[in-house]
Amino acid sequence: MAIVLSQPQFQVLTHLHTGVISGRIYFPALFLTEFHSHVLQWLQRREISFDEKDLKIYSDGSFRIYFKAQLSPETEFLTLITMIEESISA
Repeated sequence: MAIVLSQPQFQVLTHLHTGVISGRIYFPALFLTEFHSHVLQWLQRREISFDEKDLKIYSDGSFRIYFKAQLSPETEFLTLITMIEESISA
């Protein structure tokens, strides 16, 4: 049986040779169904940067993105989670 993910999967990556830190998030389709507007708003923030080559879209509507952040990738991911939590409690 396949596992259906409903929450984003986040990792911090450090480049082996350069030491550059980036984030990687997999957004499952089930999560995007409910929170796509928040994810789009978050991705448009100036603090986050990525290129088209950093984005992989899957046939089920989910996607994976590698990104860099002015602060830490973890801080930016937590910003997204906070945005979503605030919208749920409002």
